[in-house]
This record gives sequence, structure tokens and C-alpha cells, in this order.
Amino acid sequence: MAVVVRILLALVGLVVSAQVARRLARHAPFDVATSREAVPVQSALFAPDRLIRRLPLEPGMRVLLLGPAPDSLMTRVARGVGKYGKVYVLQPSPESARRLDADLRERHLANVEALVGQASHLNVPDATFDLVLAVGQLAGLPRRQRALWEIERILRPGGHLSVSQALLGPTFLRGETLRREAGAVGLAWREQHGLPFAYTANFRKPA
Repeated sequence: MAVVVRILLALVGLVVSAQVARRLARHAPFDVATSREAVPVQSALFAPDRLIRRLPLEPGMRVLLLGPAPDSLMTRVARGVGKYGKVYVLQPSPESARRLDADLRERHLANVEALVGQASHLNVPDATFDLVLAVGQLAGLPRRQRALWEIERILRPGGHLSVSQALLGPTFLRGETLRREAGAVGLAWREQHGLPFAYTANFRKPA
């Protein structure tokens, strides 16, 4: 019984700490819309080398990464798809896309490219991507259900959506809510890694 009580108290402490951090993050002095380096707090919790093992990522894939995204994540995903694959990083404006493309040229990441648009309105054909990757981005989208419809549209049959979320941040999307919303657009839940308050959930578009 004492062990159970200690575990419960530890979990309560984690939740309280996360709630405090969320409040602080709401007033953090950075603008995620204008700086690629100013990524949401959730992204920092998913180390790329650890996260990559949770993803249905394979060489040759075409991947859409919802930006802004840290350099380390872009580099690791680019390495995962290899020279015959391609990674597109969604950017909110032509200016931010130009900055990213210039940076990618300097770093010689030839298989990564910026894509201008919003997750709720993607100007790409149906069945374009094998994987859509959202690390700490989906919860805060103003039109999340519309974005999920768009993601379903641009995924090829058999393609995947991978969402990573953590409670430590300005917004949080519960795993149960995500499963319900993704299921409503026809994406089938496959698996979930991590804990309820810091997880990676993978979904698949039926073939």
C-alpha cells in the first residue's frame, strides 16, 4: 500500500508541475510563428534519436513535417528517408520558407524542402505523402479537425500520421481525443508509445 501511495503522489506531482509549466509557456517571450528555432515546448521533449524509433519511417518515403521544426529533427528524418526519399517542412509564409530553404542549402540537406501553407489547407494533390509527422504541433491548430481531413487527403493509401504530444506546453491533446478525431476522418489507430501525458501515437490510412 505504501508503494502505491508513493507512486500516486509522484504522478500528482508530475501533473501539477506540468500544469505550472503550461501556464508559464503561455507567456513565454517568443513567437513560434516567426522563428523556426522557437518551437513549442513539446518538441524539446522528444529527442530525435529516441523519437525516430517510434515512427513508421522507411527509406524512400515522402514525408510532410508540420513546422516549425528544430534542425535536429529535420536532419534525423532526412537521414531516415535517405537519398531517394524527400522531407517537406510546412512553413506559414513564403518568407519563412525562403529562409528555411537558404539554411538547408548551407547545410547541404538536399532531400529537405520548405512547403508553404497551412495544415488546414494544403495545396498539394491527393495521396502525395507516405507519412505526416506532427511533433508538438497538432494540439494548437485553430482548425484541427479540418487539418486532419487535409492530412487524410494527402496521405497515400497505407500512409501514416504520427503525432507526438506532451502535457508540458501551452496546449495539450489527450490521446483519447486524438483517436476520436483521427478516426472521424478515417485514420485507423495503430499504436501508442510513451505515457498518457507524453506520447507518440501512430495512425494509418486504410489501403
